[in-house]
Amino acid sequence: MALQDTDISKVRTILLGLTGLSCLLYAILAVTQNTPQPIWWFVPTAMGVIAGIGTFVAFAMADPASRRMAPDEVYTLITHRAQRHAYWLSLGLYPAFAVIIMTTGLEWNTAFAAMGTLTGAAYLLLLTFYEWRMS
Repeated sequence: MALQDTDISKVRTILLGLTGLSCLLYAILAVTQNTPQPIWWFVPTAMGVIAGIGTFVAFAMADPASRRMAPDEVYTLITHRAQRHAYWLSLGLYPAFAVIIMTTGLEWNTAFAAMGTLTGAAYLLLLTFYEWRMS
């Protein structure tokens, strides 16, 4: 069974979206529980590894023409757009968390853990959102 380029894109988008959601969940739980490790620390990492392996398998199951078509020019434009917007969102986390720390007493370690996972979640979720808007 050979996958087509659209199948590869769907698998990649779903897996990266799930990884972004796991990062977002980790950050939300960290902030609400005020602890830098609200769940096992390796959950977002494991989701990223699963996404990488799943994407590799999807590319491996495709024919050579589909492998070349999956990362087309539109995907490149979408990834660059997601990178640009995620960068600015990540920079906005610093003043936002400064206000949260001053007003709620959130611990510094928790804020850094949440900001780190939110940085990854911003890119992954924006990429997923932009991919789905294009389809």
